[in-house]
Amino acid sequence: MKLAVGLTELSDDNFRFLAQLGVPYVKLDHWSLLMSEPGGCGVLKADELRKLQGQLKPFGIEPYVFLLPQGPHTQYWHARFGDTPERDGEIDHVCETIRICGDCGIPVVEWTWSIVDVWGRTPGPNTAGRGGAQVSRFDYGLIKDKRPDYAVDMGAEEMWDNVVYFMERIVPVAEQAGVRLAMHHHDPPTEVLAGEARILNSFEGMKRFVEEVESPANGLNLCQGTLAEQAGADVLGTIRYFGERDKLNHCHFRNVKGSVPKFDESFIDDGDVDMYEAMKVYKEVGYQHCLMPDHVPAMADDPKGRASCAYAVAYIRALLHVVGAL
Repeated sequence: MKLAVGLTELSDDNFRFLAQLGVPYVKLDHWSLLMSEPGGCGVLKADELRKLQGQLKPFGIEPYVFLLPQGPHTQYWHARFGDTPERDGEIDHVCETIRICGDCGIPVVEWTWSIVDVWGRTPGPNTAGRGGAQVSRFDYGLIKDKRPDYAVDMGAEEMWDNVVYFMERIVPVAEQAGVRLAMHHHDPPTEVLAGEARILNSFEGMKRFVEEVESPANGLNLCQGTLAEQAGADVLGTIRYFGERDKLNHCHFRNVKGSVPKFDESFIDDGDVDMYEAMKVYKEVGYQHCLMPDHVPAMADDPKGRASCAYAVAYIRALLHVVGAL
């Protein structure tokens, strides 16, 4: 297993901080720098990616995951809506981005499939976690009648049709490029959010996803926090099921308190899931890719989030040591 973090700041000072924590791998987005067109559109720029790899190398850090642009009007935005004039051109851009990742030695490409995406959280001083740390909260009762301007109504089978069309075109390219694809299942995992059916909100949806286009390149970014947000989810059993089938290509190793319709994103050791037991399952199934913290609480006097990052990284490193994986 590999320890990674999301690269939030492109500076030698931050690279040095991560090296001091013992973080050897990072996930990249930085679309304003790395994409060929403004707003996270177009194709990944190979020269900028190689330049960034060169900047990280002296610190012993390698990019392991590239997150495809997400959010409204980014790289493959229109493809989510089905047979639009832009769809196939956008898919060509994604395919070329995947090829560039393979050429540059990036083994995993993470992606999402949603219109409203991660929406509906309630940050702020009234969402306090342990010791008053600011956490992110989701309460469906507060937002069930609200929606962002870009939301559309879309049923489950239409969403499945659109995502399968997309997968049938990008998965063979990923195979040829030697790249694994890691789909982040829907967060929050409600049945419907702002008019959109959340087709990847359950074990059944995740299972159907990996079976729709069978390939060694097709798999999940298992967000353990999002999994725990699914009401009644068997978190350890789900890790085991997909891990034994080699369908886990990336992992957000985080914790939450509660589940849909209301939950808080907690400190890694302060949620409902026994993270030591989870780590043992990853080891038992032979998981080989990255574990990274995500959505960490905001701590006191920590404007850059370094203390909260360090806390989560240290906890993961300790668990990796305990199970004999580091």
